[in-house]
Amino acid sequence: MVKTSSLNRFGLCLFAASFFLSTGFGAPYQSPEPVPTILQGVHRVVCLGDSITQGGEGPGGYVWLVRHYLKDLYPDQNIETINAGISGHKSTDMIARYQKDVLDRKPDLVTISVGVNDVWHGFYDNHPKGDGPRGVNIDDYKKNVESMVTQAQSLGIKVVILSTTVIYENLKSPENSKAAKYNAVLRDLANAHNCAFVDFQRPFRALIKEYQNSTGGRDNFLTVDGVHMNAEGNKVMAHSILSGMGISAKAQESVQKQVATEQSARR
Repeated sequence: MVKTSSLNRFGLCLFAASFFLSTGFGAPYQSPEPVPTILQGVHRVVCLGDSITQGGEGPGGYVWLVRHYLKDLYPDQNIETINAGISGHKSTDMIARYQKDVLDRKPDLVTISVGVNDVWHGFYDNHPKGDGPRGVNIDDYKKNVESMVTQAQSLGIKVVILSTTVIYENLKSPENSKAAKYNAVLRDLANAHNCAFVDFQRPFRALIKEYQNSTGGRDNFLTVDGVHMNAEGNKVMAHSILSGMGISAKAQESVQKQVATEQSARR
């Protein structure tokens, strides 16, 4: 296995930068823009998830970045962003704590990140087909996520559904193949309930493929262990979410230096 050298890490940043430039990131900021529709009237956001979300709380984590971009872009709204990620949690765990950790906090918007463990844990304990008892079957998964969506919407809470990220950076792994079916469920639910949907699969796959094809490396590129985010993976998640909320690349670029300064101050 090729180890990721400092040169490869430098290349990683270039690959990520080139990806976002190709999709509009880095374009000169020309004029102030109105608050996107989904964020109008939003003062509190709850980010529900598992260890990827819990780990996204530290400086540079995806939740931390979303929080600071929203704060710096819309200072007059005083948007509070709450991390409700708990390591190891699946849809069964999240629905059980949904009232306490999400609804009781009275958010105006919730992001729902669930599915990696529902799929991944099914492969535990020598279940190569992913059908082990520690996973969550797709029917129960759909029921749990749909309940989260409808409960929130019944209270006037806006919902952003996040796709899963990768489960190992072997994009042809059985875990990723199974996750594709769960992501299709998420997309269908977003369409059926008129929710915003953020697809992490497209940028993750594009960047990982570019890295592997360009360097021959088969080490981890956007994650520390194939699942949990490194610094660049967190950036991809954060910018994908902000874009999914309707915040343009120009607007994000306008406060990028300010966010970077705030991050440096926390180190």
